[in-house]
Amino acid sequence: MDETIETLEVQRKALYRKFEALGDFRRGTISVNYRKCGKKNCACAKAGHPGHGPQYLWNTTIKGKSYARGLHFGPELEKYRGETERYREFLKLCEEVVELNERICDLRPVPQIEDRKEMEELKKKFAAMVGQEIEKEVDRLITLMGRDQQRQGHPDLEALEMYIRRAMLEVGGVMLEQLINADGGDYRGRRLSCEEGHVYEFKEYRDKEVLTVLGRIRIRRAYYYDSGCERGYCPKDKDLDMEGTSFSPGVRRMMAKVGAYRPFGKGPEDLKELAGVEVNGKALERVSYGLGERAEGFQQEESEGFVSGKVVPLFSRPISKMYIGMDETGVPVVKAETVGRRGKGEEGEGKTRAVKLGCVFTQTGVDEEGHPVRDEGSTSYVGAIEGIEAFGYRLYGEALRRGLERAQQVSVMGDGALWIWNLAEEHFHGAIQIVDLYHARGHYWNVARGVLGAEEGILKEWTEARRKELDGGKVERVIEAIRNLCPTTEMQEKILKTESAYFEKNKERMRYAEFRKQGLFVGSGVVEAGCRTVIGQRLKFSGMHWTVKGANRIIALRCCILSDRWEEFWEYQASR
Repeated sequence: MDETIETLEVQRKALYRKFEALGDFRRGTISVNYRKCGKKNCACAKAGHPGHGPQYLWNTTIKGKSYARGLHFGPELEKYRGETERYREFLKLCEEVVELNERICDLRPVPQIEDRKEMEELKKKFAAMVGQEIEKEVDRLITLMGRDQQRQGHPDLEALEMYIRRAMLEVGGVMLEQLINADGGDYRGRRLSCEEGHVYEFKEYRDKEVLTVLGRIRIRRAYYYDSGCERGYCPKDKDLDMEGTSFSPGVRRMMAKVGAYRPFGKGPEDLKELAGVEVNGKALERVSYGLGERAEGFQQEESEGFVSGKVVPLFSRPISKMYIGMDETGVPVVKAETVGRRGKGEEGEGKTRAVKLGCVFTQTGVDEEGHPVRDEGSTSYVGAIEGIEAFGYRLYGEALRRGLERAQQVSVMGDGALWIWNLAEEHFHGAIQIVDLYHARGHYWNVARGVLGAEEGILKEWTEARRKELDGGKVERVIEAIRNLCPTTEMQEKILKTESAYFEKNKERMRYAEFRKQGLFVGSGVVEAGCRTVIGQRLKFSGMHWTVKGANRIIALRCCILSDRWEEFWEYQASR
């Protein structure tokens, strides 16, 4: 039986009644824990004893903060269980309501234009005008082919390709200009009210030349002026997203994407060659920065919605494993951006600012050899030159958008930087923490090179033993081996102390054998590659020096594009 809007609306009302009957609910999960007290004579010290318990713990994360509460067995435990179960039922109902509403939207008919006669006349006039333009271009094309035949004995395919493309764009430009101006200039009466309560009065019609993806066109707009505010206003400009610019939204979209990938001085060459759009480098820079600012606003607005709980992510499938990666890389900046900051220059001056980059990706399974396989197209990025706290909320918001609260297992990956693990504890409490294996290997190599000398045989034998221990998750043996070395200089003593402390501090994040048994990644290659791809391939070319604001806007564009969210951003743009 075919669906009707009426039957679907009845179903929707039934779902709304379920919301009303749902009752109390709360976010969070309830875990059952056992603990061992550590006393040798206690029963919990015996092999196979689970420990004291069970102890029931409710925990959740709200607005970036983790909350937990111990629950008493009995009425309190049952109350919390019921409330968290009803929250999951609430999320399920949300999904059903959204899916049902989309079906209703698909069936709802589009409003029909009432004045059919006017539309038919416009269609006839428009078709005749387009036909004339096409006829002109066909005549020119035949002339071009005849000339090539006489000169070369055969057509010049490349020349024909480019000519036909240019001709079709010109015809399209004529069509677009006629369609956009079909409203006669968008006259809206003698007076319009402004936001301040003043009145805009119609003054005249003004033409505006606009560069579109089809070429340059002229747009007629009704111009209104407010003597109180002393400013003019064209309502049509706002409707067409053309306020303050002579580039169409389509051209700006192209410019921003090229600006996100290419240096501003080189980008215009690509636009001209690939799209036939001619702009200069400064215009490309301005448009890229402007849309980069909007892309940053899009990401921030969305993130704040998820963190505050105002927006609930809806997913149809559970997430088996989610990974959160963090790293940072330096970007060269103008001198004004490093005033008062220590750096690695000869006199201690800074030349770069650190971009913090985060990535979120998922994993469903492993390959035939048991190696983890990242879900195709699952990686998304966020990043900026900003403080640790701001970045933490940025990444947490992205993880929520990706379905953090539905993930069955969450892992945080990074190098040994303290700020990474502080953010992991604050925003992803309870997640598995993994130090990148290859980064950890670099630390015992620091010991080998700094203390054992340059004897290749000794270096190879000692580091190979540490590799096997580390791969097996036996971090304590690595620490013991480092501490057993005998330093002969203060520098060697410092290296041994620093590196043994590094392994001691991170040993629980280095249980690589156990991580592999769980089918988990043990390397943070995704986010490190992201530093090269998202940041390095655009912002770290020779001779580049960025302002923080400019760099962040390009980073926002690149995160948007490389997270496969470019279309979502333009849908957001259209809704503003």
